[in-house]
Amino acid sequence: MPEHAPLPPPLAGTVVHGAGRGKGLGFPTANLAPVPGTVVPPPAIYSGWLARPATGGVHRATVSIGTNPTFGDSSEVHVEVHCHDTSDDLYGERVELWFVARLRDTERFATVDALLAAAREDVRRSDALLASPAGLRARPTAATPT
Repeated sequence: MPEHAPLPPPLAGTVVHGAGRGKGLGFPTANLAPVPGTVVPPPAIYSGWLARPATGGVHRATVSIGTNPTFGDSSEVHVEVHCHDTSDDLYGERVELWFVARLRDTERFATVDALLAAAREDVRRSDALLASPAGLRARPTAATPT
């Protein structure tokens, strides 16, 4: 998706268990199983908001949609969300992703250290975008039941 392409619509789903790799690397993720029949956005790294209808919470997030090419162990597309400002256990919870910006393409990194450096930069950029006037305007005012 080109940088100027329209952003995907919100994506709803349930948080499920993943491989646990993100947590082990210091970037815990909520793995999203989208609502059946939902169109998943194209693979990329996105900045956005994670809304929690059950609690009304809204959290800053960096979202990876792709096949985890650095680890090369899957052809299945995964939706993985790193929440910047909560470490709550989200397993089994229904959430919504509200996309604010596409940060970059997914890519295969030569080393895990290179992946971690890119992830840190993604979170830094995502935080800056979400704190900007445009990012704040895109923030859901309250999570609503889906």
